Amino acid sequence: MEKSQLELILINISGQDHPGVTSALSEILARYDAGILDIGQADIHHTLSLGILIKTDSAVSGNIMKELLFKASELNVNIRFTPISIKEYEEWVGRQDKNRWIITLLGRRLTARQIANVTSELAKQGMNIDAIQRLTGRMPLGEEEQPRSKSCVELSVRGTPADVHAMQERFMQLSQEDEFDISMQEDTLYRRCRRLICFDMDSTLIETEVIDELAMRAGVGDQVKAITERAMRGEIDFCESFRERVALLKGLDESV
Repeated sequence: MEKSQLELILINISGQDHPGVTSALSEILARYDAGILDIGQADIHHTLSLGILIKTDSAVSGNIMKELLFKASELNVNIRFTPISIKEYEEWVGRQDKNRWIITLLGRRLTARQIANVTSELAKQGMNIDAIQRLTGRMPLGEEEQPRSKSCVELSVRGTPADVHAMQERFMQLSQEDEFDISMQEDTLYRRCRRLICFDMDSTLIETEVIDELAMRAGVGDQVKAITERAMRGEIDFCESFRERVALLKGLDESV
C-alpha cells in the first residue's frame, strides 16, 4: 500500500453566480479536513470567479476532486484542478516579503486606456498585480447620469519599483493627460491606521465656489467670478487670482 503524501491543489471555479456556491464547495473540503492555503473570490456582472488553494492528503484527494466535480455539475459551474508542487508553493510564499503598494485610480469614468497606461508602468517597474477591486458603485449607461458618477478602482501590487520617483512622475503625467487621479501608497500598518483625511471643498465636496458666493454678498460677484474663470482657464495662476479676488472682498463683515 502506497504511503500517503501531502498534495497541494489549486481549485478554480467559474460560472453564473448564485447563493450557496461557495458554501456547498467549502462544505466538501471541510468534510475531508482540507487546509485552505489561499482563497479569493470576485463577482463581475453575476459571473463568479473563485479560487481556492488547498493542502490535503493523497489518500483522499481523489475523493475530494470527484465530489467537487459532481457538486459543480449540480450547481452548473465550471471547475478546474491544478496540482501545485511544494517547491512552487514555497517560492510563492517567499515572494510575500516583497514590498506591497496600493494604487488607486479615481475619475468620472475609467477607460481601458487609463488602465493600460497604469498597468504598463507597473510592469515596466517590475511589479506584479495581486488583486484588483472596484470601490464604487456600478457605472450608469445613461448620458444624463454619467456627469455625476464616479469610478474608483484599487490595485494591490507587490514588488519594489526599479525607480519609484520615475513611476510617481509618470503617474502624475498620466493623471494630467487623461483627467483622472492616481494615488500610490505603501501598504503598511500606517496606511490602515489613518484617522484624518483632508479634502478640497469648493467644486469637490460641494458644487459651489464659496468665494463667488461671498463676492455676491459684497456686491462684486461678476468681477470675482470673472477672475475665477480666468484662473480655471489657466490664464493666471491660483495665488494671483486668490489675491485679486480677496482684495475685492475687503470690508465684507466676517459674519457673512
